[in-house]
Parts: sequence; C-alpha cells; structure tokens
Amino acid sequence: MTPQLSITMPPSKSLYNRLFVMARLAHRPIPSLWRQLDLCEDLAVMLHASGSNEQRISVGASGTAMRLLTALFALTTEREVLLVSPVHRMTERPLAQLIALLSQLGANLTQPASQEPVEGLYPLVCIRPMNPQQKGLPTLTLPSGLESSQTVTALLLIAPYLPHGLALRWQDDQLPSASYIQLTCFLMQACGIELSLDRHEIYVAPGAYCESTLTRLLSHPIGDWSSAQYPLQWSLMAPRPCKILLTNIPAQSLQPDARALELLQIFPDWLDAGDDTLCFDSELLQKHLRELSFMSLSLSNNPDFAPTLIALLLYYQKKAQLRGLDLLRLKESDRIALILRNGEQLGYQLTYEMERGFCLAGSAPSSAHNPVPIATDADHRMVMAWAPFAWYHQLQIETPQAVDKSYPTFWRDLRKLCEVIATPLYI
Repeated sequence: MTPQLSITMPPSKSLYNRLFVMARLAHRPIPSLWRQLDLCEDLAVMLHASGSNEQRISVGASGTAMRLLTALFALTTEREVLLVSPVHRMTERPLAQLIALLSQLGANLTQPASQEPVEGLYPLVCIRPMNPQQKGLPTLTLPSGLESSQTVTALLLIAPYLPHGLALRWQDDQLPSASYIQLTCFLMQACGIELSLDRHEIYVAPGAYCESTLTRLLSHPIGDWSSAQYPLQWSLMAPRPCKILLTNIPAQSLQPDARALELLQIFPDWLDAGDDTLCFDSELLQKHLRELSFMSLSLSNNPDFAPTLIALLLYYQKKAQLRGLDLLRLKESDRIALILRNGEQLGYQLTYEMERGFCLAGSAPSSAHNPVPIATDADHRMVMAWAPFAWYHQLQIETPQAVDKSYPTFWRDLRKLCEVIATPLYI
C-alpha cells in the first residue's frame, strides 16, 4: 500500500487578506476562530493591523499588508498612523504608485524622507485623515508599467466607500497578475458591490459590503493554494512513492495560485478526493510530468509559482522558456538573481533576458558543490522552492525560518513526509 500523509494547509492569503480589509470597512468583527488558527505571519499581521487603533503599526515583511492597509487607513483613519517594518527590504517594495493614486482622491500620505530605522523599525508611510476633493465620480488612470496588482486591489477594496465610487482606467494591454485583480472583483461582487470590469476600465459603484456574506466567508477558512504548490512539488520530486492529501482545499478553486495545475497540465479531477480534499499521487503525477514537453509559458498571472516551476523543470531536465516575470525583482528578494544563482549552484544551465525571460537548457546538471549553498535573502519562496533538492544533495539553506511568512508548518509537514517515505533530507 502506498504510504500516505494528510496535511491541513494554512488559510488562504489571497482570500483572507482581502476579506479582513472588507470586514473592517463594513465594521464587521472577525470571527473568534481566527485567533485559534495557526496563521502565517502575513495573515497574522493583517488580522491584527486591520483592526488596530495604534498610532504606529508594523506590517512585518508583508508587502500585501503594507499596500492594502495604506489604502484602508487613508480612507478611514481619524488620526495620524505610521506604518513601519523591521525589514529593510520593505522600504524598497512597490508603494509610491499607490500613494500617488490615493493622493488624487484626497488622501494625505507622505513617505518619510529618512529611511533610517527608529528603535529597529523602518518607517514606510505616514497616513493622515483624508480630505476628499473630488465632486462626482473620480476617475484614476493607472500608470504604464504598474509594479504591483495590489495597487489596483487596494484601490478597489475601498472604492465602494468613496462618496461616488471609483473608475480605474489603464492603457497597458494587460495588468500584472490580472487574475488577482479578478479575484478581488469576484469577492466584492459576492459581497453585494456593483462593479463592471472591461479590458481597460473598472467601475465600482458606491455601496457597502454585505455583513452576512462576510461572516459566512470568514467562518469556514479555506486552505492556501500558494502554499499547496509545495506539497504538489514534493509529490513530483519524492524519491519514493507516496500520496499526499490536503484536507482543506477543493479541487476547483478561485484562488489564482490554483493555476499551477493548468501550467503543469494536471486536471483537477485527477486530484479530487471529495470533501474539499486533494490527493497528490506521486506515481501518477511523476509519470505525467516525465511525458510532458514545455516550450514557452507566460507566468505574468502567476509569478509566485515561478520559483517552484523552475525548480521542477530543472529537476526533470525540461527545456523551457518562461516569460512575464520581470517584476520578480521587486518581490521579497530579487528572485531573478536568486533563481539564477541557486540553479547554477545545483549544476543546471539557465539564463534570463528581459525580453525572453528565463531559458532553461533542459540538460543534465553538472557536478554540484557539497554542500550546495542555497541563497534566499530571507525570502520564503526561495527557501521552499529549493528545499526538495535536499533529497538528492546536501543543502545549506539560508534563513530556513523565512517559511513562517506564508507556510509556518512547512518544515514540520515536509519532515513528516520524510518519515512516511523513510527518506531523510540532507540539510
């Protein structure tokens, strides 16, 4: 009988970061069950900060919290609020475009002239009470080369509570991570907001989020697909047969990260074990991936899957071109540089060019260092994407604790799998 492991994933970041902000705007308390869950750092920060009345609020290492809270407090605060972070990298994450757009709505925002830490905390943005200046429907034009889809999501989430709603327009053919913007629109519509989404415009009517719908959505936490990609990766790289069951993720999901299955040409029906449970059968999935060919893929809608997908394609020695990833340089680390460095440390051939993206040679690896140093710059996805190579190489992974940002039980779950398949990690 094939060894099995059941895992409960942490709650979805993409769903609940949005719903926490929506609940705050609707003056709806977060159900008490959330205080008892094993939350990742990003959600714990948002859960605390979205309901905070403190004058100085730390957003940790969460770029999502920084942007969504900037918009939330720009609209709702009646006093000065300073967002801070203990992480210097946060001062380099995209925020200026959102500040400029909110300022056009009458927000009173300033970025500190000095980025020197005060008591170990870096100042990010100072938010003062809003002074709406628009009469009639405000229309904002998004800048060309938008750096983060969360700029759009932050504006959309507060839009129903502006006196006349909001219209957003843009000229680019495609916004970055458009699937996450679509998720925001879906949740807003599910909570009673009237909006329309066209190719180059979104209109949001004034209104209020439905309290009963918010309570329902917040009362039954759904697992996080951006974390589920890692047990999927384990099943595809495991040295011995196994079945990994994820007990709180439905086979059909609105979470954009579920597109990992589409990119790997895996049909959700293959994984559906019923009762909102997925089953990753290593023998089935490894046979499937060995038979696949990859040519050119766009990951502009799913950039967070790029490190994992590249690690998989290198392991399977697949030749591929991965496009739409220029903004990876603006993530928790410069992910382009780290992917190149770590792939090369493991002996693989890969390159990156602005127009072409990542090009993987598809060749067998040359001899690797022993141990193999894995650079992460404290980036959670850099830690998790390369960890399965520890079944095959002695790895020296920087900041392994960085996984707490999104998947706090990552190492516990991976080590349980190692016990199930009786194969150690060489770390």
